[in-house]
Amino acid sequence: MRLSEEQIKQAILHPEPTVGRLALSYFSRSFSQDKTVMPLVIEAIKSLNERGPFQFACEAIELPQTKSTIQWCMEELNQKWGEQNTPTHHILYIRSLSDLLAKADLSLVRDKESEILKLPALHPEAGHALSERISLLSESPESLWNKLMDFCERENEKKYIYEMDTPHAHRIVEALARSGADIADQVLAMLDEEMDFSLGSPRELMQGFVIRLAGELRLTSAVPLLIKAIKDDHEWYSEVSTRALVQIGGRDVLESVSKEFSTAEWSFKLHGIDILEKLHTKKCAEKCVELFNEEEDGEIKTFLGYAALTHFSSEAVEPVRQYILESEFDPEIGELRDTLVTVCTPLEIDFPEFADWKKKSEESRLEYEKKIAEIAEIDTTSLRLLLDEDEEDESVFQSEYDDQVGNEYAEPIYPPRTIFRQKAKIGRNEPCPCNSGKKYKKCCMNKTSEAPMFD
Repeated sequence: MRLSEEQIKQAILHPEPTVGRLALSYFSRSFSQDKTVMPLVIEAIKSLNERGPFQFACEAIELPQTKSTIQWCMEELNQKWGEQNTPTHHILYIRSLSDLLAKADLSLVRDKESEILKLPALHPEAGHALSERISLLSESPESLWNKLMDFCERENEKKYIYEMDTPHAHRIVEALARSGADIADQVLAMLDEEMDFSLGSPRELMQGFVIRLAGELRLTSAVPLLIKAIKDDHEWYSEVSTRALVQIGGRDVLESVSKEFSTAEWSFKLHGIDILEKLHTKKCAEKCVELFNEEEDGEIKTFLGYAALTHFSSEAVEPVRQYILESEFDPEIGELRDTLVTVCTPLEIDFPEFADWKKKSEESRLEYEKKIAEIAEIDTTSLRLLLDEDEEDESVFQSEYDDQVGNEYAEPIYPPRTIFRQKAKIGRNEPCPCNSGKKYKKCCMNKTSEAPMFD
């Protein structure tokens, strides 16, 4: 049995916030177009206190909005936030709502631009982003192509992606996508072009944004080229290709990933799992379980188990349970166990270890919340500097997996622009320093590469 999407939506309102957040992420990370999700998020936020509203608002940024949800968001940002003693999670809550307005469907916010820009709690960067998106509506496709190439020529000298104003480029890509079929052939031709990485030309940088554009256009005909980009294992191209394939979705993507998976390199499998986790069909849920049962690599198998569970399918429960019982406990297995307990709650599935594992999961959650609270002890100046960084394209810390407690931070390979009070090394399973409430590996660790853009 697999929960229906309506049942998963109702799980957003579950009294256990961990269930609600997992149900919300089912929609928010898959480019869902379901406009009935956000009203449930608002209902959930109203019932939460302390950190809960921020965690839900942060997860809801990419959801489609309606006139009523935009109005609610504006009313929240019309309050007198931002006082000297405003708690960290409230500051991050209003930043999330600001980003939500900045990314909303322009048909809902275009006529409200002046009113939105006057909201006392609106983050300035969000206001700038919204105004730029609106201004790009008047640009022709030719002008937008030129703007994107100008950006690549201007930014190409920078060594790292995080140093570039990529949100600006993404807004140009979004505007270009409105041209639809008129630019599809040009996009496909560019995707099929061989890249000479020894040249270091702006065209190489342009290719990443063209890949993103293929996703925005939902170009099914681009699927083979995007699969090839992931197989070529160019780190940035692989990341944006994965995103594009999730946006495109459908049978072609599922079949293409499934065909390559069993014989693929480790890196392709990681990206493939990310895709399979976010393609929400019965066949995809079944494929996740099938690949989980076949996989021999422990780490890949664990990730597949997580992906299978997040489809809210009962078929994944027993195979994952047996795998946990047979595995030596480590943080990854601990997270898989916690996810199993969370998914089994709305599925109403019991098993012999359920009560004990649920208790341990609750203990893990409380310890995790404690660590988040410690991270939240960032002084106001540092926090506001952090909020000035683009959440989608910046990673402040670099860390490799290390489950030994008490190690010191390794020196980052570049000086971070935001200063944190650092007390212990950030493990993959530690709370993310950006204070999102997510684990580091699920947040800033994978949002951008600190490595050079091209090998």
